[in-house]
Amino acid sequence: FFTSGGGESSDTNFKTARYYFRQLGKPEKTKVISRQWAYHGVTLAAMSATGISGYWPMFEPRVPGFSHISSPYPYRYEAPEGVSPGIAAANELEQKILEEGPETVAMFLAEPVQGAGGILIPPDDYFPRIREICDQYDVLLAADEVITGFGRTGTMFGLEHWGVEPDIIQYAKAITSGYFPLGGTGVSDKIADVLDSGEDVWMHAYTYSAHPVGCAVAMANLDIIEGEDFPGQAAEKGRYLLDGLQAALGDHPHVGDIRGLGLMLGVEIVEDRDTKQDFAAEEKVGARVHQAMQQHGLFSRMRGDVVCVAPPVVITHEEMDRIIAAVAGGIGDVLGSS
Repeated sequence: FFTSGGGESSDTNFKTARYYFRQLGKPEKTKVISRQWAYHGVTLAAMSATGISGYWPMFEPRVPGFSHISSPYPYRYEAPEGVSPGIAAANELEQKILEEGPETVAMFLAEPVQGAGGILIPPDDYFPRIREICDQYDVLLAADEVITGFGRTGTMFGLEHWGVEPDIIQYAKAITSGYFPLGGTGVSDKIADVLDSGEDVWMHAYTYSAHPVGCAVAMANLDIIEGEDFPGQAAEKGRYLLDGLQAALGDHPHVGDIRGLGLMLGVEIVEDRDTKQDFAAEEKVGARVHQAMQQHGLFSRMRGDVVCVAPPVVITHEEMDRIIAAVAGGIGDVLGSS
C-alpha cells in the first residue's frame, strides 16, 4: 500500500495491525510498543509511537495504547550482570508485553538503526531475540525502514544485517531518493491472506496513494539503486567515513563514541570520556558544534550532543574527507583539539 510519507505509513500499519487481529477474532489486540529515541512520524498516532519526548508537550494528550521500552543503545545501555546488552534490551519487550497483557498488544515497531535518535545501532543478538519474543506472544514485528531502506546501511533493508524478517515493513524517503513524496508499507503472506479473505472492507486510503508520477519516479530510482549497487557503495563508503572519523577523533577527550553502519554515522560528544558524563544542557555544546561545523562547510543534523552524519550514497571520497575535516574542525573549535 502506498502513502505520501513515513508518518502516513506508520498510521497505515497501526490500522492494518488492528484490522488483522480483528479479523482473527482478537479485537482487543490494539496496543503498540516502540522504543525510546524512536522516530516514526508526527501525525497524532505516529507521534505517540515516536520516543523522542520533545515532540510531545505541545500536543498532549497522546493517543492511548502506545508505550515505550529502552533503546538498545550500546554506548549507554546498562545490562544486568551475566546478560548481554542486546538480549537484556530485547527482553524489555517481553516484560512490557506481559505488563500490558499479551492479549492486548498488536505490534512492536522499530527502526533497524535509530536515525533521528542519534544513530543507535543494536547489538547483533538484539533483533533475533526480538523476533522470538514477537512470535511467542503473537505480536507483529514492524520494521520502520524509512531511513534504513534501499541501501543506506549496506544492505537493501536494514534488518537483513541480522537475518530477521519482519511481519510488516514501512518505508519512504529513499524509495524516490526524495525527488517525489512517496512512502508505503508491505506485509507478510500471513497478513496478506487475512486482508484478502477478510469479510470486512479495509477502509483506508489517502488522496495521493499510488500516485502514478511518484510510482514512475520510484521505479526509475530502483533501477539506479540496483544497477549502481547502492548497498555496496554505502557499505564501502561507510567504512571509509567511519575509519576517517575514528582516526581524526578517536583520541579526543570529549568524544565518547564514534559509530556507524553503512552511511549512517554518529559522533557522541561527552564532558568526560571515562564516566560518559554529558555536558550540562545550558552549555549548548551540540548547538555550538553545529554552528562551528557550518563554518567548516558542513550542515548536518544534531541530536543533542550527537553529530549525525548520513550523506547521499553518491558522495565522493573527496567529499567524505571534507566531512571528516569539518566534524573534527567544528569539535576542535568548540572543545579544543585532541
